[in-house]
Amino acid sequence: MEKHHQESIDKFIAIYKNDPTILAILLGGSIAHGFAQTDADIDVCLIVDAAEFQRRKAANTLAFSLWDICTYDNGYIDCKVADLDFLTQIAQHGSDPARYAFQDCQVLFSKLDHLQKLLTQIVVYPKDKIDERRKRFASQLLAWKWYYSEALKKQNTYLVFLSLQKMVLFSSRIVLNENELLYPYHKWLLKVLETADKKPAGFLEKINNLFENHTLERVNHFCLEVLAFINFTEQTVDWPNYFLKDSEQNWLAHEPPVDDL
Repeated sequence: MEKHHQESIDKFIAIYKNDPTILAILLGGSIAHGFAQTDADIDVCLIVDAAEFQRRKAANTLAFSLWDICTYDNGYIDCKVADLDFLTQIAQHGSDPARYAFQDCQVLFSKLDHLQKLLTQIVVYPKDKIDERRKRFASQLLAWKWYYSEALKKQNTYLVFLSLQKMVLFSSRIVLNENELLYPYHKWLLKVLETADKKPAGFLEKINNLFENHTLERVNHFCLEVLAFINFTEQTVDWPNYFLKDSEQNWLAHEPPVDDL
């Protein structure tokens, strides 16, 4: 860790550890993951009591930034607020990005004896879902391969690049799933892929080539190679019905993502 990061963290802890509503302070983000550049911001999570969490939730202040603490130019502390019930829900049924947010995190301050045990539970990969995820991710890959071909036919540039992004996303999800690595969300996806022991040969280079020099032939070859990596073919999964359930009709089971509202 850079000296100026440590100095800024120490200042933050000195100010906030005396707040009676704060039960723990965690360091996360790029510094905790080992991805930080020298000018990186500092990501912390404040674990507060239930009453304070509900107060902040009602006031829409579960996330905030502080610009007057860091000891380096343009530095700031990005803060998120959680309570123990929220952490427990993540451990029970949280998404991969919700779990990954606590991977590698450091406990900077704590009044909670069982916090480390809960954090360990949060970052466990859901192994019971590997087989089903394999089918769902492969179906998304095939669906967006089809959309890419349609985009070329209709000269729809927007759909071309959306399809490319989705194919890269779900091929990457396939690789992470085979390695039992949590999906970190988009920002750190390629970084985490670098750590995967099992992946198609030259996978990261092929991702870059797909964006820079995409053609129908290259897209088809890329997708088939990813499917072969998990011993699938295009006929292994009924992708239209998986896509129907996961993308077109997901609103039946829960509120749809904001993209689809």
